[in-house]
Amino acid sequence: MDGDTSEAIESLRSDIRRVEFTVHDELQSQISALRGELTGEMSGLRDELKGHMGMLVESLRDDIRLLAEGVVSIDAKVESLRRK
Repeated sequence: MDGDTSEAIESLRSDIRRVEFTVHDELQSQISALRGELTGEMSGLRDELKGHMGMLVESLRDDIRLLAEGVVSIDAKVESLRRK
């Protein structure tokens, strides 16, 4: 292999390395940006889910309270029937 060919091959290798680093850096930058976006979206979804869960828990508490009041009422009726 002559000197010109060796230089051309080495130049191509150098260019390829440069492109690899450029592509790698660009991908890392895009991945970081996407990670930031996803983190923000997930945080918003978490907050939204917490709000929905809070409403569901309150609704469930109300249902349990109504059920407990019904049981107490039925228990009182059963007691009054036992006394008769």
